[in-house]
Amino acid sequence: MCVFSHIASEFKTGDICTEDSDHRNQLLSLEGCKQLIEDYCVEMNFPIDIKQFINHLKSMLKEKSKALDINYPKNSELVITDKGEAILKRRKSTADTSSIKKIKKQLEMYMPERSIMEILCNIEHLLNFTRHFGPLSGSEPKIDNAKERYILLTFGDGSNMGPTQTSKHIRGNISPHMIHFTNKRHITEEKLDRAITDIINYYDKFQLPKIWGDVNVSVADGTKIDLYEQNLLSEYHIRYLGYGGIAYHHVSDTYIALFSHFIPCGVWKAIYIIDAFLKNKSDIQPDTVHADTQGQSATLFALTYLLGIKLMPRIRNWKDLNFYKESKNLKYEHIEI
Repeated sequence: MCVFSHIASEFKTGDICTEDSDHRNQLLSLEGCKQLIEDYCVEMNFPIDIKQFINHLKSMLKEKSKALDINYPKNSELVITDKGEAILKRRKSTADTSSIKKIKKQLEMYMPERSIMEILCNIEHLLNFTRHFGPLSGSEPKIDNAKERYILLTFGDGSNMGPTQTSKHIRGNISPHMIHFTNKRHITEEKLDRAITDIINYYDKFQLPKIWGDVNVSVADGTKIDLYEQNLLSEYHIRYLGYGGIAYHHVSDTYIALFSHFIPCGVWKAIYIIDAFLKNKSDIQPDTVHADTQGQSATLFALTYLLGIKLMPRIRNWKDLNFYKESKNLKYEHIEI
């Protein structure tokens, strides 16, 4: 048990791997990359020559810094003290709350109250999303009222109640074992992803969500989920003082979740932030992602730029970071430190 526990720990951290699971064997070779660089640079509008690419980045930095320096006197939120510390003040809301409250009252008058189960049944009626679920072998489910069972399972797992609590809160002779059996033998990650993609694509057809936000923008953040200690993914979370994993969600600015990924508690979340851009198969394909401090690093800023992704993180203690100029000889009137 001592040996296996250490092996499990090494697998979790990536310090050891099996011969077939080494991710380096799946990477494109350097020779293969060189053959694709020119076409990729043309598609992304990047200079192909190395020196020209560096000069391109320096020119962008120079233009942004110059614009910041010119607009600094008009900026009431960013303040640079005599000691050279940059302080970002809290932005005051300019929203007219009285009109918002009036709209809310009107909506509550005309919008009927719906239960979650009722909403799930309506979605199933419109999309038939449960058609993606089924037994691991064979084509026909060997359970009575399969659609009803799938909807109950979606409600129970979606609300994080689990089989036991779900069976207690529904009418009928549905035991925890029946719900657990359905999840174990009829649902896989691939089937669930296909069902989620159907729902996202149908949601994207509505015009109202596009008024709430921009389809090109998303946000990434994690939520700690309790897990058993004897689990390859489970780790002790120092902030929440308990064992579990992180459900890392990517949510569209139009208020629908696009992609979720379970990760260990101890990793830097930035290494998973571009997963949604690579694995999201829905019609909503954002090019901008907002995140917290753990959603950024210098390496990730470079990688997202090369992939055409706009990384917009919130950086804690950003005044302690070093800001660089395009050249040491440049001098600015307002932002010089």
